[in-house]
Amino acid sequence: MSQTRPNSSRAFTRRPFLSASAALLGIATLSACGAPKNNASQANSSTNPTPSTSPSPKKFTGTVEVVPVADTTEYNPTHPVTLTATGGTLNKVNLKNEEGESINGEYNAEKTVWTSTENLNFKNKYTISWTAEDPEGGKTSGSSTFSTVSAAYEADANTNIINEATYGVGMPIEIRFSEPVIDKTAIEKAITVTTDKEQPGKFRWYSDQMVRYRPENYWAPNSTVTVNIDILGIDFGQGMIGNGNIKRTFYTGNKQYALADNATKLLTMYVNDEQIYQAPITLGDAEWPSVTGQLVIMEQASKYFFDSASLGLKKGDPHYYEPFWATNVSRITAGGAFVHQALPSAYPYIGNTNVSHGCIGLLPADAKYFFDTFRVGDILETVNTGYPNADPDDGYGDWNIPFEHYDDESYVGNW
Repeated sequence: MSQTRPNSSRAFTRRPFLSASAALLGIATLSACGAPKNNASQANSSTNPTPSTSPSPKKFTGTVEVVPVADTTEYNPTHPVTLTATGGTLNKVNLKNEEGESINGEYNAEKTVWTSTENLNFKNKYTISWTAEDPEGGKTSGSSTFSTVSAAYEADANTNIINEATYGVGMPIEIRFSEPVIDKTAIEKAITVTTDKEQPGKFRWYSDQMVRYRPENYWAPNSTVTVNIDILGIDFGQGMIGNGNIKRTFYTGNKQYALADNATKLLTMYVNDEQIYQAPITLGDAEWPSVTGQLVIMEQASKYFFDSASLGLKKGDPHYYEPFWATNVSRITAGGAFVHQALPSAYPYIGNTNVSHGCIGLLPADAKYFFDTFRVGDILETVNTGYPNADPDDGYGDWNIPFEHYDDESYVGNW
């Protein structure tokens, strides 16, 4: 602001008749009596005053820590995002994905910690911004970005169980994973199997990408089984992260069991341990014997195309047969053993001679009865062929493994 001149100027106004010398004497006297020595500075101060300024903002004396740190990649989207203020409090926090959508979160009671409260998305970039203040009024703000697990590190699973389907009491639960599982213990803990009739069970790993689960004994007839595969966010190992959960509920029907005996060439069928039907059969011949042991029906079809080329047979081979559509077919091994209606050329041999390539052949009416009565998950056991069991992963041969050895991957039975 501007200044008025010193009061000495007013003295000149009041005494207009002083001589010039007296005026000069008055000025000299004023100087001698304590006026500033640097008159130039006095004048400068009067005409160019120092401008007034606002106080400088106070510096924030605390710290703000963000998890994940800035520029993190492959962040597990099920893990929370946190901001922690030390020596201050958080005023505002905003977490957004690359589409601009805000992610919910909450503060602790002291407003020193903010934590996200919902899962993030896979394959997305996020920005978190904040403001904070310390007790002395010091303020700060900041932001950082990070990205979540990319497609290259996603892992998923699928199962052989169809939701709400009804299966036989021998149905094992099979789970296959898109990536190798290194941390098998973590995956097993993420899978729960519950039944309305208490039945303990175990896992058996057939490879790093396939595990099965079965109870000690067959599932209780007419029961409900629920499978929860909660692998979302689970680290399979090597940075592979589960990207979703699966829930399946299935039901069991009556206990249905069939016994194929090579010694008698008969297939005997039971429901709830009572015999209901018996039929003559032909099994695999000496060069293609039928496997033994307990097997489980894997799939069924009223028509199924059989081609000997799938067995490596060509025309001219004594075991070659022309491709044909088999009728009333139930698969019992992945490798190609079935229960089905035999070809007409085999009818004379049914009940007395084995002429198949490992399948169990029946006459038309008997094949239809078996097909109409039995379902996926029912058990068929073959005995007295002189051949070992099928490998337990060639179909569902899990019931050929004693329960005490079921979770021992090194156990080898009669296969």
